[in-house]
Amino acid sequence: MRKLPLSKKILYGIGEIGETIPLYYLPTYIFLFYSPLQGPRLLSSYMVGLALFLGTIIQAVSNPIIGHWSDKSTSRFGRRGFFIATGTIPLVVFLTMVWVPVSSGIALFILLVFYLVGVNFLIVWVGAPYLAMMPELTIEAGDRVVLSTISSYFSIFGIVLASVLPAIFLALGYGYAILGLTLAVISGVSFYVVFFTIKEKPVGEIVPKQYSIIQGILQTFKNKTFDGYIIAKTAFTFGFYFFLSSLGYIVESVVMPGNPNYTSYVGIFTLIALVLAVIFSPLLIRYSKNRGEKSAFILFTTILALAFILIGFVGFTHVVSNFIQTLLVMVVAGLGLTSYFILPNAILSEVVDEDETMSGYRREGIYFGVQGLVDRVPTGLAGLVLGWWVTSFYDPTQSVVFIRALGPFAGAFLIVAAVIFIFVPLKQGLKLKEKTI
Repeated sequence: MRKLPLSKKILYGIGEIGETIPLYYLPTYIFLFYSPLQGPRLLSSYMVGLALFLGTIIQAVSNPIIGHWSDKSTSRFGRRGFFIATGTIPLVVFLTMVWVPVSSGIALFILLVFYLVGVNFLIVWVGAPYLAMMPELTIEAGDRVVLSTISSYFSIFGIVLASVLPAIFLALGYGYAILGLTLAVISGVSFYVVFFTIKEKPVGEIVPKQYSIIQGILQTFKNKTFDGYIIAKTAFTFGFYFFLSSLGYIVESVVMPGNPNYTSYVGIFTLIALVLAVIFSPLLIRYSKNRGEKSAFILFTTILALAFILIGFVGFTHVVSNFIQTLLVMVVAGLGLTSYFILPNAILSEVVDEDETMSGYRREGIYFGVQGLVDRVPTGLAGLVLGWWVTSFYDPTQSVVFIRALGPFAGAFLIVAAVIFIFVPLKQGLKLKEKTI
């Protein structure tokens, strides 16, 4: 099978903008919007964290169900296209309404839970089938790394938009509602680009026989490579999203204390890390080609963990300003972030190929769905734990040690992920070898 054309890789990658914006923008800014450390609060940090957790639980449960459904879909729009076509506009609506607090107190909390449940369900409805397209587009391990890399560039671009636009919109006084609508529309357009330009052409797989969702999930966990991968990914996801959600608090309290424009700096620091991730990505690609995706994940995840730990020590020295110290940390983070953006989907595609050799069937949807099921739980827990942490320990009249500890706490989970991945028996190029025999 010939390599996937570059144009198709780019068009598929555009969908990552829609996949990434809500997954980044919500945990980064929802605490700052509803429950800042200083100033009026719409809800307590714990209530915001609980709402995030409840929403992600819905996303977790929905992932394998929708993935399984898309594997067996016979829609004329394609196995995956049907979900993208029908779920994108509702997703835009719910993403916008999160930032329109039309009530207060417990009523606002209930409304926020409703909006976040809708957002999380629709992210799965559209996103899980979109991600499941990747193993169908190309079977070559190297080609998949390139496809995953291009997708990661668009994912980074989505986070850039979710970092830069808040700084611009809020500085101009437009508010979170207009900002949320703008980002939601951008997300929707990116998904429709994929729907109208990517025609599903399965790589000769056999569609699974009729089996229940429970049977599908149990069959997935019979793959020992997947078991090890998903355990490591769970630790990684909790640490990453805990840091992402806590970055605003760290900047507000530790990096830029007393600065009323600290929200803009959150975007600036994130942007620097993302730009550097793009610059450093060729290093990861070359390393993964020479040493394998497994070795690359271990090394670059460890580097990202180091950055998270270092953020806790900003301000301990006054040789340079807190701003410069944080910029240096973001340089390290940019190198490590390449593991987050590039490797997971490429690794899971290899796991899908291994599963085909075991079961005789292609089950991309159920694998990405189960990954989403396991992934969303630590994502929700990250917000819940952060909300509990700040509500229980933060006192503006005392030391900010508990805010400083947020980064090292997140970094410890990434170290655990890297150690676990050492024991994952990942195999590469199984599908390609099968085609060449």
